[in-house]
Amino acid sequence: MTDRELNIALREMARSNGLCDKWYGSWKDDDTIDECLDRYVRGFDFAVKNDYPPIDFIRRNFRKDDLHRHNIYVDEKVDMTIGNGIYIFLGHCTGNVKVEDLVAATLYLRHECDLSISSVDGAITYVSCYDDSHAMTKCDKYSTIKVYNHITKHE
Repeated sequence: MTDRELNIALREMARSNGLCDKWYGSWKDDDTIDECLDRYVRGFDFAVKNDYPPIDFIRRNFRKDDLHRHNIYVDEKVDMTIGNGIYIFLGHCTGNVKVEDLVAATLYLRHECDLSISSVDGAITYVSCYDDSHAMTKCDKYSTIKVYNHITKHE
């Protein structure tokens, strides 16, 4: 599938899942993959609610480099220290994530991800777990971790 075909398929799939007129109207046939992935991150609540796009679709159609530019990881063993921003872990991600040094990070875990997350040296970390994902957390007295466990049901 070409990038243009992927873009159009994503747009039509989103519309069939109830994407609002405002977002649908601003989504053009020639949007880049980076624009699609940026939209995915900004609309992550829609993605979770509608299981959009399905994980198998992501596995088949997205290049790892494109996903990584938007801090999205799929079926990966990770061992990383992250900076400010939003990070999305999908599929079967496992490993360790460290947030440190006055960083504010939001992590979304879906499907069957299982991560150990540490927050140190003044970092603020928000973790949202969906589906069957799991986070083991640890933080020092100067840092904060907030974990939100969401119940998700897909038809």
